[in-house]
Amino acid sequence: MITSDRSAAEPIRQLGTHRKLVSRTGPRKIDARLPLDAIIVPASRPATNLETAITLARATRSVLVVLCSHQVTPTKVHQMLAERSFDRAVVINLPDNYRHELLEFRALASIEGELPAACSYFATNLSTKRNLGLLLGRMVGWERIFFLDDDIRDIGHPDLQSMVSMLARYRTAGMRATEFPDNSAACHAHRHTGGAQDVFLSGAALAVDIQQQQVGFFPDIYNEDWLFFYDDAASGQLGCSERKTTQLRYDPFRDPRRAAWQEFGDVLAEGLYALLDRRLGLEHATHEYWIDFLRARHSFLRAILRRSGTAKWEIRDELVLAVKAALECSTTIRPGVLERYIQLWRRDLGAWQRRVATIGQMYPLDVALKTLGLESSGYGWAAAAAADVARPRREAATATATEEPSTKPYELSDLFDLLRPSPVTGGKPESDLEERGGGTGRVDLSPDHGPAEMGQRRLGGSAWRPFRRPERSYAPQEPSPAPEAAAG
Repeated sequence: MITSDRSAAEPIRQLGTHRKLVSRTGPRKIDARLPLDAIIVPASRPATNLETAITLARATRSVLVVLCSHQVTPTKVHQMLAERSFDRAVVINLPDNYRHELLEFRALASIEGELPAACSYFATNLSTKRNLGLLLGRMVGWERIFFLDDDIRDIGHPDLQSMVSMLARYRTAGMRATEFPDNSAACHAHRHTGGAQDVFLSGAALAVDIQQQQVGFFPDIYNEDWLFFYDDAASGQLGCSERKTTQLRYDPFRDPRRAAWQEFGDVLAEGLYALLDRRLGLEHATHEYWIDFLRARHSFLRAILRRSGTAKWEIRDELVLAVKAALECSTTIRPGVLERYIQLWRRDLGAWQRRVATIGQMYPLDVALKTLGLESSGYGWAAAAAADVARPRREAATATATEEPSTKPYELSDLFDLLRPSPVTGGKPESDLEERGGGTGRVDLSPDHGPAEMGQRRLGGSAWRPFRRPERSYAPQEPSPAPEAAAG
């Protein structure tokens, strides 16, 4: 990260835009050499909301992975797929309280009890669904995946392929949802009271090169997507299409608890990206910096309250209650907790990247799902030709694999030994991951990070085949078919 005395001397404040942190491109030539492998949908709304995803999966000839919970069930998804005559889909029902050691982030789990009480108002499995998408992609050998929330509309095939083509240069690329704006409740209030408020990229429409060595993860917090691609933004590897997409409209002020629930993640992400805008890195996110940024955040929220009379009368009262809830939560955030959260996030990031690096081979999808303790309903799976599901560019690799000595499947214990996360430094095991408590609230259909995803934690689901290890020999095996709203 390049720094300068001038940037360091600029006043600390929350910014209305972070647009200079992304590399923007207009319409560009589609690179057919960069096909899309899979579209991952963290589904929580009724199955009819999968129309866009199915259309895009058909157009790109990619696999559609639907991770179901809350208001959507595999049965309804199957009906939707049948109506659209689409069978290149993997439908996974995510059971309540899904847990897996590959998805444990023990350092961050240790600080959950120190976060503001509002952070437990809702429990969401959006981060878990997206992290599962990353793991599945690595395990089966996909190279490029596209995360698409089920409340996103107005993405055409050229739009999607343009983003995928950007992965030739960037590690991550996305589109901004500007109508309805993809912002937190506080930022919506800022806009409604005359503030200049832009929209940044999110995980709602995001293409990712998952074969990169430094792939991130989605922490279980609001603005988890900003933390996921933080390193890409810091290194100039975050691409942004000039095309824009649409998010389903919702009321960001309907439940004041939503604004309070978002506050810690909003402060953390806005503070880190304000540093990036000043060309300053994580080493500057000190206790003293957070004291200053929290002061600036409180001023930001109080200014919204002072201008609240300028908001439309029909939303004014709810807007005021939401901003007051955010401000009340914000005053409970301790600068030291923000500083420690970043340190623990980076520790878990290192452990995650070492974990992911061990997944270096192409595994059949059913094996990957089985290893993750999931089960796919496999809609249309028997009808899908395995050779058709595998991308053409992998034919040479597949041919080479068939010439290797046959081996026998892993035992389940072998799988866990292979993929077990490494312990933290010093040889001391990390503390067990604890479930976040207090998630009793629910919100109606809402936007990106949120509402439909808010509720009790759930997850879960597979079809399958055995893992391979280079030193083992295998019997011949038939080729395998290839195959979240969070807080806004």
